[in-house]
Parts: sequence; structure tokens; C-alpha cells
Amino acid sequence: MPFVSCDPEKEQGAVFSSNALAVLDFLESCRGAPEGAVALLFPRHYRDSLRILRGAGFARRCWMPNHDPFWCPASAKPPATVEEYRERSALGWLAARLLEAGARLEGNRAVFPSGRSFQVVVWRGSGSVPNGCLAVCLGDVPPPPGAELWVFAKDLPERRLKECLYRRR
Repeated sequence: MPFVSCDPEKEQGAVFSSNALAVLDFLESCRGAPEGAVALLFPRHYRDSLRILRGAGFARRCWMPNHDPFWCPASAKPPATVEEYRERSALGWLAARLLEAGARLEGNRAVFPSGRSFQVVVWRGSGSVPNGCLAVCLGDVPPPPGAELWVFAKDLPERRLKECLYRRR
């Protein structure tokens, strides 16, 4: 059974790199993201920035066998379970794809350039979701009834948001 490992907490130091601070802002906006999502947004400096943030105690690296490392800001609790790791990784990818598309994640809402916003929920295939939400579907489950928009988490690392965002007709 896989388990989640995480760097120990560290006393915070100082960060003087504007690049590292930009990465930290992104990580804090979505409560953490997989390394691939960080690399998508900050391809030139993500490695150095993550090293700086980790060394200064502002980010912790979490990992699980056969998964990208997940970078968690010190302001958020790291994922404790495999399920939480997968959910937060999917949300981190969504946040990266939203930024890439000119939109943003604000708390639990996706805000598009048009000004429209949608509550973001993770859909595991059971339960209910609020009407009109944006659902991030984990695994091979059909989109939930009530979701206006949805993405499949497995598509986010490989495809732009426009290519993997579906709308109920």
C-alpha cells in the first residue's frame, strides 16, 4: 500500500529571490501543486526556486511512489493520505492550467477572464456536487450531475485547459 512521505517542518528563514516568491505565491494560491505543474508555469527557474523555498522553510516536498513530487507551502498542511495527495495534486494541476489560460483559482473558485466564476469540487464518483460547479473528476468516472463544467484530472498534465474542459449542454 502506498504512503505519503513529506519533508520535516523547518524554521523559516528569508527569501530574497523574486522568482522564488512568484513560485511561493502560486503554491499558496492552490495549497500546493505537483512539481510538473510548477515547471509548466515557471520553466526557467522552478528547480532553483523550489530549492530556495525548501531551504528557507517556505515549502515542503511530499512524495509518493510512482507520482510527481508535491510541493506544499508552509502555510498549508501537507497531504496526509494517498487520497488527499491525489486530490491536491489534481487541484494544483487545475490551478496551473487556469493560470496558463488567463484565469485563476481563488480559494475554491475558478475565476475566468470573462468574470464568471465557478465553485471547484473534486469528484470521486459518488456523493453530490453543487449545481453549476466545475468538477475535477478523479479516475475514470463520468462527470457528476449538476456540474456545469468538468475536467478529468488525468488530462490536466498533458493538455491545455481549453482541450480538456467540458461543458454541460
